Amino acid sequence: MDYATKNYMERGGDRWIIGGTLDRTGSPSLAELKAMLVQHYQVVPAAVSATAVLAATALTDATQSITTGITNPDVPRTVTVKGNAAGIVGNVVITGTNILDEEFSDTIALNGTTEVEGIKAFKTVTQIDFPVETHAGTDTVSVGVAKKIGLPHIVEYAGMLLVKLFNGTADTGTLAVDADEIEKNLFALNGSPDGSKLVDLYYLV
Repeated sequence: MDYATKNYMERGGDRWIIGGTLDRTGSPSLAELKAMLVQHYQVVPAAVSATAVLAATALTDATQSITTGITNPDVPRTVTVKGNAAGIVGNVVITGTNILDEEFSDTIALNGTTEVEGIKAFKTVTQIDFPVETHAGTDTVSVGVAKKIGLPHIVEYAGMLLVKLFNGTADTGTLAVDADEIEKNLFALNGSPDGSKLVDLYYLV
């Protein structure tokens, strides 16, 4: 009998595949087994805050690139932008690094006094680009942190999140995954972090 194998182990006449496939003459389909590991990720996120990264900063009649006065998120997490008055518009571009220290940016559109959350998790923030003011001489914008936590791995499917605990109790938060950008693999915590409660995530990679 002919076999086409890759990375297999043999014992007692049976064959198991590790990270490969096994073709058996006459078999209806290929069989594939993949070894996966359970990862435990634990963080203690601080409370959400609209000013955690940058305090309210005045907009002007020209665009600005802010590189000082910035506080990095306490753990890799999404950031927010918030204006001080109704009608404020324009894009705020946040530049920084992800959990792997790779540089990237996230563009977040201002929506008046509504706090708007980005879609990527920042480990560090190195630059914030502000748009021009909407109302002359009075507009300010702050940059904060939200509750979505960035994972240290790219996870294939959201269903691979096995256990999610907040302060030792099951949390009803959800996982969003992305196959290309690690900073988009985000756990949306349902509980309210305060800088003392543990978040424990167990998932397969």
